Amino acid sequence: MHQTCKLLWHEPREEEIGMLQALSLQARAGRVDMNRILVLRAGSNFDIPPPGQTTANLLKAETEESGFSGFLPALDAAYLAGSVVVKEIATHWAHYENTIPSH
Repeated sequence: MHQTCKLLWHEPREEEIGMLQALSLQARAGRVDMNRILVLRAGSNFDIPPPGQTTANLLKAETEESGFSGFLPALDAAYLAGSVVVKEIATHWAHYENTIPSH
């Protein structure tokens, strides 16, 4: 559950649970280090329309070919956040190879 200003929203975590279960099985087989997993989320299904658009128009767009109104902005946000982490780890792999990144 996240809260910003006066807005409150919830993002389900079903995808992470399934993915982490699969990765934990791989960890038991020695193929994955559970301490090196990073979960990056980006919301893509807006429930509040942007300025100038009605809720009905937003919902209608979700059912048409252009659907997923927040898909491209979510991809952009995931890239902007994730690329920083990947660049840091890749650029300094000599350090991170044997050291787990921390926050």
